[in-house]
Amino acid sequence: MFNRNDWRRTMKFCSLFAVAMWVASQAQAADGLSGESHQVLYLADAGVVVMKLSVVIDGAGPKQCHEQFVDSLLKGLDKNGDGVVTVDEARGRIPTPREVQQLQLGMGTEPVAMEASPDSNPKDGKITRGELLAYFKRLGLSSFAVQFQPRQAQADLNTGAMTNAPNDTPLFDRLDTNADKKLSKDELSKALEVLRKLDRDDDETISAVELQATPTQAVPQNPRAMNNNNAAAAANPFVSLSGGESIQKLIRRVIDKYDTADAAKSGVSGTTVKNQKLSPLELGLAEVAFKNYDVDTDGQLDFDELRAFVTSSEPMFELTLDVSKGTVVATGPRASEVRMTPDGAAHLHIGAVQISLSARPEQATFDPEILVKPLFTISDANANGYLEKDEAAQLTQLGVTFDDLDADKNGKLFLDEVTAYLKTRIDVARSRAVLTINEQGRTLFDILDADRDRRLAHREIRAAIDKLALWDKDHDGQLAETEVPLQFQMAAARGSLPGLFGGPVNVVAMAAQGGIAERTAGPAWFRKMDKNRDGEVSRREFLGEAESFDALDLNHDGAVELNEAIRAQP
Repeated sequence: MFNRNDWRRTMKFCSLFAVAMWVASQAQAADGLSGESHQVLYLADAGVVVMKLSVVIDGAGPKQCHEQFVDSLLKGLDKNGDGVVTVDEARGRIPTPREVQQLQLGMGTEPVAMEASPDSNPKDGKITRGELLAYFKRLGLSSFAVQFQPRQAQADLNTGAMTNAPNDTPLFDRLDTNADKKLSKDELSKALEVLRKLDRDDDETISAVELQATPTQAVPQNPRAMNNNNAAAAANPFVSLSGGESIQKLIRRVIDKYDTADAAKSGVSGTTVKNQKLSPLELGLAEVAFKNYDVDTDGQLDFDELRAFVTSSEPMFELTLDVSKGTVVATGPRASEVRMTPDGAAHLHIGAVQISLSARPEQATFDPEILVKPLFTISDANANGYLEKDEAAQLTQLGVTFDDLDADKNGKLFLDEVTAYLKTRIDVARSRAVLTINEQGRTLFDILDADRDRRLAHREIRAAIDKLALWDKDHDGQLAETEVPLQFQMAAARGSLPGLFGGPVNVVAMAAQGGIAERTAGPAWFRKMDKNRDGEVSRREFLGEAESFDALDLNHDGAVELNEAIRAQP
């Protein structure tokens, strides 16, 4: 016979099963032209904030795009057209675990054996569609991934080295010309004029070094700003089932964040031990919503109940990010609380934190032959049309080895062999969507430095005035230093190969040369004229006629930006 405990366990299982089925049906309904929905939880100090993000690529969800790529890859690998891809046919064409690690292509958090192969279940010398999809997922190459970049781990893009030092550049004090500890609209509108005087190297950007005090001008340090930076969260405060972590680890993070030693909660007087369960108060959840997950009605969510909460909790904010169009649209009952700025970004204000979301379309389709052919031609010393191992030293700049590129293992590299190798890896990356979350810190310099190159370009300085309406909490028309929020930037985009050429910024080349990174996006004329590599061409940098510049400068802000240059291409 069932006792009361057995009955409660059975009912709890049935309830959790029903929740799981509901989650599956919701996920299935989300697929289609509106994109796929992904739950992202922000572990705020006051409680969990749930965001539902629908990501769209070319009118479809990332899962559909990724599966279409896998189908195309398998068709290309089937050399004899018999409908079966063998291990021999696929050799050298599918990224290995070592290559994925070397090219920084995957984003998995679980260790993967270097000898892992897509031919796994069963191991019969053949590669099926299901096996290849499972293999990519094991390598961290799922259709949608979330990547968190804490401020403490950002690279100093002037040196290529990693730095943990807080940024205490006195930008706020520089702009506060009347020293009233507030920035007015007039002061923000004159920011470019004020900062231009500090451009000691005359490169039309203001670096963190140029903002620091000079021997003739002392700028007082702001201990409050430095304390805020030191207090910035070192751990990832975001939870997502698409981030590569196991559900068990994600739930453990939620428990570790909110579980307190509460005698009233545990029922043990004077307790100092956490009970591994979460109450409505700890989660910051309203009682009505909490009851949806509290299956055993004990007023606390245990591990299994938290699983249902993490996977199916009602979103506070709902947004659709269209990567192809570069648009963000807020939906749902709280859409009116989402603030939009002229650059198309959406901004969520959660206490003293601002989360900015954007969708970044590809700036240019990369042709691997453009990258490879000059190196190949220079390396082919005897001009015989192929490279032997002793000629291919320069190709290692691509981040891959001769053996990786030599697919047929004949000791010779032909141009089409190298470009085919790179194209497959690029297509693997592009078949996925990646949501990158950057912790920007709390100082004004950090937040305005959108591309994180430790310099403020003119377009970034001009954006300062848009922040006033976003952050002016007391609506006095001025920005106090205490109103500058801790900011996270979330950007959805197609995947890239940072270990190869790093998308818009070639971090590998930068580290080797010890200077500002080369920009690889945009037309050739744009990259050549962009002498200071700040991502825009000023009137002074432009080599053509004034009329041509005016025609390219669509927003008439005095600079030709990358998107304007791309639009001008025939």
